[in-house]
Amino acid sequence: MPGSLGKVLRDIATERETQDRMWGVQEFPDGSGPEFTERAEEAKRQCAAAWSQGELTWRHILTEEFFEALAESEPGALRTELVQTAAVAVKWIQSLDRRHGAAVHPAGEGGGRTEKLVRDRIPEIVQATGRRPETRVANPGEHAALLRAKLYEEAGEYTASGDPAELSDLLEVIHALGALHGLTPGELEEGRATKAAERGGFTNRLVLRLHD
Repeated sequence: MPGSLGKVLRDIATERETQDRMWGVQEFPDGSGPEFTERAEEAKRQCAAAWSQGELTWRHILTEEFFEALAESEPGALRTELVQTAAVAVKWIQSLDRRHGAAVHPAGEGGGRTEKLVRDRIPEIVQATGRRPETRVANPGEHAALLRAKLYEEAGEYTASGDPAELSDLLEVIHALGALHGLTPGELEEGRATKAAERGGFTNRLVLRLHD
């Protein structure tokens, strides 16, 4: 079916863009690890049994790939398994399209509740405009994940605009992340200065080319 892969990948890209519009950058712990190894082995056994009996389905294949991903905790191996899981899901969609025709993907336009970490005085600033901000306090584990997401957000805003004013926002997030690790702004600066003394900074605009 010529072009089927491209259409599926475009639909997936559209869905990802919709998710970003609804929820912004999200950062959570992986939640995977060796505690899922037995479930991965069971999914593999079920897949092999279904194949030997001529009863293999896409559900068997995707379940095996999914639990193999959940059983990994090392980032490189987890990424590999997630790519394989995604590839099987794409093949399943292509199979559906061949059998039933390619449907138009209904990209959502809203309905989600966008949440993100904000500076402490933002609620009162919003309230001064006549709006009623809804806030909650993040728990400690969630706070770390939200700060990492905020780091990506602020870096992305600077990359997109090139506005040096965005760097102060980025620095504020870095200081907050440093505080999570028990580091003061002075200690962060000391660590920066030490590395600069050992390895230099970026003033010389050097670009390294590596050869095999």
